[in-house]
Amino acid sequence: MRISTNPDLQTSKGFSRIIAAGLFIIALSGCVKGRLYQRTVDWDHAGGNAGQTKYSELDEINTDNVKDLKVAWVYNSGNMAGNVQCNPLIVGGAMYVTTPAHEVIALDATNGKELWRFNPSREGESLGGINRGLAYWKSGGRGSILFTANNYLYQIDMYTGEPVESFGYNGRVDLNEDLVRPESEMAITSPGSPTVCGNLVITGALSWGAPSNVSAFDVKTGRRVWIFNTIPQPKEFGYDTWGNKDFWKKGAGVNSWSGITLDEENKMIFFCTGQPKDDFYRSDNKGAQLYGNCIVALDAETGQRKWHYQAIHHDLWDLDLPAAPILATINHKGKKLKAVIQLTKTGNTLLFDRITGEVLSKVEEVLVPASTLPGEYAYPTQPRVSWPEPFARQVVRGNELTNRTPEAHAYAQKVFNSADAGWFIPPNKKGILYYGIHGGAEWGGGSYDEKENVLYVNSNELAWYIRMKDINEMPVGEKASKLSPGKAVFLKMGCPSCHGANREGQGSIPNLTRVDQKYKQEDLMKIVKKGKNAMPAFPQIEEKDLLDLTNFLLNKENANAVVAKNKPEYRSLGYEKFLDPDGYPATAPPWGTLNALDLNSGKIKWKVPLGEYEELKKKGMATTGTENFGGSIVTKGGLVFIAATRDEKFRAFDKKTGKILWETKLPYGGYATPATYSVEGKQYVVIAATGGGKLGGKTGDAYVAFALPD
Repeated sequence: MRISTNPDLQTSKGFSRIIAAGLFIIALSGCVKGRLYQRTVDWDHAGGNAGQTKYSELDEINTDNVKDLKVAWVYNSGNMAGNVQCNPLIVGGAMYVTTPAHEVIALDATNGKELWRFNPSREGESLGGINRGLAYWKSGGRGSILFTANNYLYQIDMYTGEPVESFGYNGRVDLNEDLVRPESEMAITSPGSPTVCGNLVITGALSWGAPSNVSAFDVKTGRRVWIFNTIPQPKEFGYDTWGNKDFWKKGAGVNSWSGITLDEENKMIFFCTGQPKDDFYRSDNKGAQLYGNCIVALDAETGQRKWHYQAIHHDLWDLDLPAAPILATINHKGKKLKAVIQLTKTGNTLLFDRITGEVLSKVEEVLVPASTLPGEYAYPTQPRVSWPEPFARQVVRGNELTNRTPEAHAYAQKVFNSADAGWFIPPNKKGILYYGIHGGAEWGGGSYDEKENVLYVNSNELAWYIRMKDINEMPVGEKASKLSPGKAVFLKMGCPSCHGANREGQGSIPNLTRVDQKYKQEDLMKIVKKGKNAMPAFPQIEEKDLLDLTNFLLNKENANAVVAKNKPEYRSLGYEKFLDPDGYPATAPPWGTLNALDLNSGKIKWKVPLGEYEELKKKGMATTGTENFGGSIVTKGGLVFIAATRDEKFRAFDKKTGKILWETKLPYGGYATPATYSVEGKQYVVIAATGGGKLGGKTGDAYVAFALPD
């Protein structure tokens, strides 16, 4: 958060100079009482500041008056495809947001009126993937917005919305250039917001089919200045932790997709990573597999590693570290210490000395079970955190199954009895039950109040049921149960993780059982190879596999075709939530929570359910909490603001007690992190409300801002 002033805005002479210089002016029709904005409190980074604390010093809206909060304005972008996860950027009275089509739009932050719109697509491109935020750079009289769309990093003039032609190729850089494979095989995207350090713009990367990285580019030219390979190459630190010595060029994953955190004083960046691909089985590949599931600290100017910590070794559970690290100053052994916080999907809070990487949390390596799948070498130990205390359940237990109805309990008990449940049990053919794929923490991360030394984090407590199958195994029984070549490719590529084992889809992710009614084979092949909307690209797929896959999706396969027996190759039957027959979680509530964690004591100060099922409340069930996606912000005014929930509500909690002080129904689900800012002394809170995403529901196009009545 930054206070901005501009004395040139106070005179007509200065006004003319600004127009002549081409600097951004709040639209004349949108001025407050006919004046240009002279003083603002900005939200000028994704996460509010470079340290990603999501904290604001604003207190005009506070615990006494938040009950009076009203809609100040609503902006509708016109793109109804959903799902926007963008944390808005507010600088000097202007707000910068994105749409599902990756357009960037500048708004008057006092009334939501559109000032300009930039569409990054060129020559009929369809830009897919997710954008979670933008970055801001200014030098002298020049200012620009940097953001990613699909495999490109863009820079546009923040006052006009025009591309900065000197940056890369007419305003954009291809993130896939000059990497370990040809550009056509890389499919790098970058959902997290870039970070600006001096004249460098730093961005993470995500790829389903190629090795990932973190890179810095010259903000003036677009030239790549340095690259950090998250799958180490020969002679790089960590290369010897991989049993497969060619994984650095043939493998995939170890993505950094949640954003980059910057320590401006020490010129250090911090980021976290996910697991290698495939998610649940990587045969003949022993070792801890750095930098999978790590928090990493680099020199921001050179990209050299300062330190790292691996939270999960050789991850076989899709427990990628989900959220950008948070910078903090904490009390440790009686002294103030500059620290960094990393949240995990297992409900843990990891604390580190920011400079040295010393682990401040209490962690011990414990023995875990070996894999029972041929060719898989699960790591023999995993870190267990005993302090701070976890903010989410970590093991599915028989005495914590649902009692919503006798039938629901009986079903949950049957599945529980048939599967394995415990601490880091590797995936197997029998099936495992565990928490974590969608939480504890998710990509929204936490919000941190340094004055109170309290971390606020929303958590999911939804269990998953993962079963493995050898895709090269000759099935027996009826023809309908046989594994065809196309179904084998469907499993091998991890398609069930989004579309389900039976292609039925989930949330707003489409059902694929009737694509033959919509697409021709050549169109479907193009979508698989190049991606579309949120669908990632798979350019590395072999032509035979592509033909088999599209035949399967179009229901054109020979009914008698089966996969020949080869070396065992296991894939999951799909990302299957542990739900009861009515579609509710099969464990006991709460299913989603908001937590206040005291970092002095390491204890949870309060925990409350986050979200509700109205139909269950009408039947007399207490508030259960729901699955939630999106983060919180915390303010000096004593409030924690968060949307995120399945019930499409936006809420303000008392940060001291966890009591709900205000709530409102959004037009669509708010699956993003809000922002707060002030213009001319008036505080606003804004949230992207577009629905869709992993929770599904209706999709829309709204940004909604709230303020106190005048």
